[in-house]
Amino acid sequence: MQIIWTNHLRERIQQRGLSPSLVDKAVRFPDQVIKSSTTDSNKHIKVIDGYKIVAAVKRQGSDWVITSAWWEHANPSNRYSGHSKPFLLETIIQKFLLWLEKKLKIRP
Repeated sequence: MQIIWTNHLRERIQQRGLSPSLVDKAVRFPDQVIKSSTTDSNKHIKVIDGYKIVAAVKRQGSDWVITSAWWEHANPSNRYSGHSKPFLLETIIQKFLLWLEKKLKIRP
């Protein structure tokens, strides 16, 4: 059995600030597996440090193909979904790069 990471998955976890190791844990050691209602895949769900890591996994023969992944708060009272909010470190780096870009701008 192989676990195959698609290019789409790699793009999504980078956009969503999601660690590949967390996705791997969700796929290999899920707390819960749910059949997707919209595709022929399963959602492998793992709760880690207060976040629900979800990976969309399709079977292809004996292999598993991970097509996408995202995170959301594990607390159901918090309705915010992690599809677009970056982790704190990513936000700090982005703000630093914007500040640096302004400082390095050549002024006439």
